[in-house]
Amino acid sequence: MTRRRHPSPATAKLFLALSSAALLVVSFPRFNQLWCAWIALIPWLALINRSSMRAAASWSYFIGLLFFIGSIRWLIHVTLPGWLLLCAYLAVFFALFGWIVHRIQRVRGELLPPCLIAAAWVCLEYLRSHLLSGFGWNLLAYSQTSWPTLIQLADVTGCWGISFLIVFVNAALSTGAGLVRHAHRRRSAWPEGLVSLGAVVACLIVAVGYGRWRLQHLPAGPPLRIAIVQGNIPQQQKWDPGRAESILQRYEQLTREAARTQPQLIAWPETSAPGSVGLDESMTSRLVALARAVRIPLLIGTPLERSEGDQIRWTNSAVLMDARGTLVQRYDKLHLVPYGEFLPFERLAPWLRQWLPPMGDFVPGTEAIVFPVGGKPTFGVLICFEDVFPDLARRFVRHGARLLINITNDAWFGPTAAAYQHAQASTFRAVELRVPVIRAANTGWSGCIDATGAWGRRVADETGQELFTAGTVTCELAQGATTSAYARWGDWFPGLCLVAVVNWLLAQRMLVRRRSILPIR
Repeated sequence: MTRRRHPSPATAKLFLALSSAALLVVSFPRFNQLWCAWIALIPWLALINRSSMRAAASWSYFIGLLFFIGSIRWLIHVTLPGWLLLCAYLAVFFALFGWIVHRIQRVRGELLPPCLIAAAWVCLEYLRSHLLSGFGWNLLAYSQTSWPTLIQLADVTGCWGISFLIVFVNAALSTGAGLVRHAHRRRSAWPEGLVSLGAVVACLIVAVGYGRWRLQHLPAGPPLRIAIVQGNIPQQQKWDPGRAESILQRYEQLTREAARTQPQLIAWPETSAPGSVGLDESMTSRLVALARAVRIPLLIGTPLERSEGDQIRWTNSAVLMDARGTLVQRYDKLHLVPYGEFLPFERLAPWLRQWLPPMGDFVPGTEAIVFPVGGKPTFGVLICFEDVFPDLARRFVRHGARLLINITNDAWFGPTAAAYQHAQASTFRAVELRVPVIRAANTGWSGCIDATGAWGRRVADETGQELFTAGTVTCELAQGATTSAYARWGDWFPGLCLVAVVNWLLAQRMLVRRRSILPIR
């Protein structure tokens, strides 16, 4: 009789690490298996439980590296070295999670460890979204975009509450399953395991129950009719002077097509104008004539000049041109993309620009501008990846915006999941702030998201292709009519999580110190 061979401990740990990384990757576009997020951390937590503290951090770093390599591989289309360096940096937050969880797993109890683990995850997601300019892409909550009932809770806690819930469920399932599995060793393990599993059910019932109630009791403001133009200009042609005329002609044609639907505003994408509005006289006169011809205000993405003393600097901006062709307002992008729109620490090391690929030299804006429609302040503009930052979007709503428009250009990333991952972030901004979000991309996901996070009409060709196709779509959306708890209080939830984790770590340290000074008997 042959003895059954068991995998070595190293092989088993590798399997657990690969399982968690794979489950996390497939939770996001283009795989969109949202259910995987609810079990993705269970193998990871089991791996940490079997490892020393140093090994837990190392394996966690490995899982993070695989997750980011797999989920943001579209960045290869921009820069291969930058993609690898970014993934290596982002994985550090997973390593910190592994280190903290290893300490937490020694805590006794059915509910305290899962709560602390979930709080630690939220703290690290928040830190990742803000440290060194921040990269809040593919937060765990975003995997649940297509579960509208669940994500309504974000109007209270922000996206952080959804991430907390997912990690809590993972940790509680892991704890409960472990207790039940070892019930024969300890009499109390079976009821303790049931408590953990019962907490999972209770949390989901509360979250889904709130979502069902919120969807039925959400006030709606007056409707606003907005047309979106997706020009689909290839990235290599956007700034080619020889292509400027053909680019302008395409936008003129699409704008006239959109005007037939009689919208109150027509939105162009980020840097869609093949020149600088106001500075390029010939192009500006064409845009003025176009606005007067269609008799509809135009929102146009364009680089603009800004004087700083005796120096002229450039901004990535949006301008509103009214139906008479008058420039009404401008917004200069507040949160620039490092190594894309500016070079960090350039004043300290100006020679870096000579060694790095070409990049912009923009300066950030200073104010969250709310643009008018019909003479009333109505909408804010988020340029490029500004919609990834919840608190930035909140600034516009706090200034009076009842609708947000994200103008962007996802052509950089080719026909990949990047555009859909980007749209997931916009979805959460709509739910958190209870305002609709319009997305106008050069190419990407151009469409409308209502205040419940539901995706509406979008730009697509006859076959349903949404990426790398030119076209227009018009949406009529109810403006935001209520102020959400998140809009009032902002990121209170990650702050609460930080207080909980820091206090627990300090308490543990004091306990260890107290034990070390007790006399030996």
